[in-house]
Parts: sequence; C-alpha cells; structure tokens
Amino acid sequence: MNIILKDITLFGYHGVHPLENKCGTDFTINIVIAMDNRQPIKTLTDTIDYAAVYSLVKKVFSTTEQLLEVVADKLFIAIAETFPLAVEIEISILKSNPPMEGFMGQVGVHLKKRASEI
Repeated sequence: MNIILKDITLFGYHGVHPLENKCGTDFTINIVIAMDNRQPIKTLTDTIDYAAVYSLVKKVFSTTEQLLEVVADKLFIAIAETFPLAVEIEISILKSNPPMEGFMGQVGVHLKKRASEI
C-alpha cells in the first residue's frame, strides 16, 4: 500500500542564488510512501496519516537550504523517523521559475530510498 501526496505547492526561499533567497518561488512536492501493511488496515492508527505527513513536510520545508538535495534528504529522514510503517519513501521537489536566462519550466530533484537507509 502506498500513501501519496501529489502536487503540494509551497512557497520557499531555497537556492544558491541571492535572488532566490530574497524573493523566493513556488515549489511542487510529490511524496510516495510505501508502507508495511501486513496487518489489515481498519483505523487511522493502522496506516500513515497523510495529514500528519503534510504537516511534517511544511515544517521541514520552512527551513531555507541552498540545495534541494538537502531539503529532500531532510524530508526523507523526518518521514522515516516519524512513521515507522514507512518502508520506502520517494520524494520529488520541483522549483518553478529558476533563475536561468531564457528557461521556462521547472527544475528539481528526485529521491527514492528505503526507510532503513537513515
């Protein structure tokens, strides 16, 4: 079973360019958490609460980092440590409007690791 949070849009100041740290931009975050569900899921305590995952993502994302790789790794560690049912975590972070002359689109990072890799 996977828990999916798709197209989370958060505003942040992540980046190596001073303009990114001053003005900020929108980021799109996607998270897939594969979980150990050998037991039947009957209540919220039997699964991973995606509202709790979202709250955790907002908290971790609020700390500015120069590299999205660092943000992705911090998100991975926070999710793996907070949700013991997580077996594998996949995170993508896309930055809108990167400061690259003539570039239109998004850039970002993608991380996929087993929770046991923390």
